[in-house]
Amino acid sequence: MKVPQLHVGEGTSLGPLSIFPVWTSAPGSLGISTGTHADVAVTELASGAQVSRLTVTNNGPNPALLLEGELLEGGQQHRTCARDVVLGLGETRDIDTFCVEAGRWEEGQSSHRRQARRAPLNVRAELTGAGSGRGSNRQGRVWERVRRFDAARGASATSSLLQHLDWFQDDKEERNRFDPADAPQPLEGQRGVVIGLGHQPLLLEVFGTSTLFRRHYRQLVQATLLDIELLPPQALASGPMPGQLARDFAARIQAMDFGTFDDCPAALEVRDHGSLRSRNVSRSAGRITAAGIAVALPQRRPQLAHLTGWNTQHPLMEMA
Repeated sequence: MKVPQLHVGEGTSLGPLSIFPVWTSAPGSLGISTGTHADVAVTELASGAQVSRLTVTNNGPNPALLLEGELLEGGQQHRTCARDVVLGLGETRDIDTFCVEAGRWEEGQSSHRRQARRAPLNVRAELTGAGSGRGSNRQGRVWERVRRFDAARGASATSSLLQHLDWFQDDKEERNRFDPADAPQPLEGQRGVVIGLGHQPLLLEVFGTSTLFRRHYRQLVQATLLDIELLPPQALASGPMPGQLARDFAARIQAMDFGTFDDCPAALEVRDHGSLRSRNVSRSAGRITAAGIAVALPQRRPQLAHLTGWNTQHPLMEMA
């Protein structure tokens, strides 16, 4: 299974961010809800709370897609989805998570809120392994990345990524220089973006339909603007990223092959959700790492519902 043809449009600058629209040649509707349009309940495990697991239930009328890096707020501590998840109608499943609030473990708090917010790229990079490179304690590295914001913006009492996002959203001071409202509006049929930061491509994120993309675009930009707080002055002063770098980056990701839908390692098993089936995909090639989820519908070829590709050599991906 390959990435569909990617078409990269003209970029727009938002401070040091360069944002390029992406279109694909994949078919249209998948009948999947996502973002705030998905009615998904999130709770701690009934058998006892665990840092690395939460229970999710799809109460909506359509299959639901949760994204890697989507924030699950509240409960005994804030978490983020470890990888993309598809849930069928009425499906309940325990999913893998990472904690993004190291200083709180509040007994008796079970329910979580979903506002479809995303973790900043500095944190998300650790989820797919783009920022990995030391040992196997990925949870510890996620906490370390959250603490970067404590150092850059002032400490949160519980080292809470959510609190940093709230502060940044409410901050009207000079340091909050870039307004998400100034980001380019999604274009007709657009399904993704290439984001350059500090004159280098950082990631490509693409969805199976333009509707899925629109459900997450604003939250992606808001989270990425928080990453700017971590950049050195020379990166902030860099000019816009050339469009050729965005196209070259997309071409490398488009060249990836994830194998056939049904022939995959046991760790990436195909899941049945009624008429819809899903499987997670991942691939690395040189400095590019990509991960996402593919779906199969009756009478349709399997296709990617969501994919994120990372430039693992970007300075933001390096460990502190």
